[in-house]
Amino acid sequence: MNETMDPTRLYALNEFNYPKFRSQIFYLYLHAFTTGEQAQYIDPQQAESRLNELVQRGMGVMAFTGDRLVGVVLGLPLRYDGDFPALEMPNLPIDTTLYIAELMVHADLRGRGVGTALIGELLSRAAETHTDAVIRVWEENKPALLLYNKLGFHPVATITQTKKHVSGESFEMKKIYLHKHLSISPPV
Repeated sequence: MNETMDPTRLYALNEFNYPKFRSQIFYLYLHAFTTGEQAQYIDPQQAESRLNELVQRGMGVMAFTGDRLVGVVLGLPLRYDGDFPALEMPNLPIDTTLYIAELMVHADLRGRGVGTALIGELLSRAAETHTDAVIRVWEENKPALLLYNKLGFHPVATITQTKKHVSGESFEMKKIYLHKHLSISPPV
């Protein structure tokens, strides 16, 4: 890829502009999770339903370089994450905690600050209405763990999920929940 790159621009993703970018976001989602070391089988219909639900219930930010969509982050209230071990974190308010459900950055641009910018912008927007944020990541995804730690997230819980490789073979994936308190409290 060319070393000189257009600056990355960030835009809010919501139910109004989502239809215009839906196919690009869908492609990016499949690209992010079905290729590379973390490659897993994802049913396209389930992926489309998940993306629709995330946009409908939550908030998001898109990153563009030129006219190309290169990253998306989507978050929603933690109460919608059925896998979160709430009993292990009884003091974490699930209605005012943002669950960063998906962070997708095109492989060509990973390590160039796109993920940092996306999460920073989402947290900035979320701080108006949320007190905390959590994100879940595969324990083997060392670059993501380093990024989240750099952004002030700390491990609070773990779960194990059964996933499928693109070959169809099942495997266990240990996921780590990381937490960050947001400095701006929502209005009372």
